Amino acid sequence: MATALVRRKGVLALALSSSLAKTHAFSLRQISTPSRIILHNKAASTVSDDPSLKNETDYEWLKQSRPMRIHARLLSRPNGEGNTNDIGSSSSVTKIVHFQRHGQGTHNEIYKQWTEKTGVPLDLSETDPEKNPFLLPDVIDAPLTQKGRDQCAEQRFVASKLEGVELVVSSPLVRALQTAHITFEDHLPFNTPRHKPETPWIVHESIREELGTLLCNKRRPLSETEIEFPEVDYTYLPYGDEDVVWNKHVEKTASDDGIPQRETIEDMSHRAYNFLANFIYVRPEREIVVVGHSAWLLAMTGAVLDVTEEDALITPMFGQAELRSMELTFLEQ
Repeated sequence: MATALVRRKGVLALALSSSLAKTHAFSLRQISTPSRIILHNKAASTVSDDPSLKNETDYEWLKQSRPMRIHARLLSRPNGEGNTNDIGSSSSVTKIVHFQRHGQGTHNEIYKQWTEKTGVPLDLSETDPEKNPFLLPDVIDAPLTQKGRDQCAEQRFVASKLEGVELVVSSPLVRALQTAHITFEDHLPFNTPRHKPETPWIVHESIREELGTLLCNKRRPLSETEIEFPEVDYTYLPYGDEDVVWNKHVEKTASDDGIPQRETIEDMSHRAYNFLANFIYVRPEREIVVVGHSAWLLAMTGAVLDVTEEDALITPMFGQAELRSMELTFLEQ
């Protein structure tokens, strides 16, 4: 933990000193975290982390083009309406999935402080590293801040009550793995009660964050992650130590000037659909945890899942460390 905190401070200092601090006096400061559980919290679901991710497109045409429709129902309502006791109440359930976005990462804090200092949101489409610190190697595989760790710790009580969880799946990025380990600590294999089988933990490539230019989303060497999180199954990452998936995307989409394209909502929705239809659907487990990222989750809820007006709170962007429990029904078209 001490090493992670040192790395967090180093990332913030290096990234900001390399860009914003060149033109503005800048000081890092601790920001207090309100004591609350972020569970289906509508106020926490905003696009403040990246206004470019507003998802107002109707993707019905895309959903119709796929072999399977995936219907989603929110199992817990905001502001205390409903609770985890309604999980599994319907005989038509195929899968129950508890989706969580990671807590605040160092990149989120950089974005926040940049915006506060300049008065305008950081332009993540900017290709000049002096104007966009997310292009600097210092932010590769951004970890959680202390605030992010605290956000996840606040969710642990809710997660501990999800006694039916049979599988935990995380993105391979370190902030998602940290979030899963803090929030679902009671579900780690070595914490499983003796009368229950151990809960498997798996890292899956398909639920990682947007590929492209933002280096906070590039995975660090896998060997480093395996040392920090030894209890996780990495067999679904068949790409070796380096981030070959990222490198291939960069190579495939780079323009003449060498600048790659950011992955679109539509592109990420294909990954999300394949993950749900070809992995979650065929797994033997009925109740599963998935810990991922804001853009990937936005693509899934907007361009993959069928959601009724009654469950419209499924679709907004997830807040930091927010947890949404859904009932997914898979129907072949």
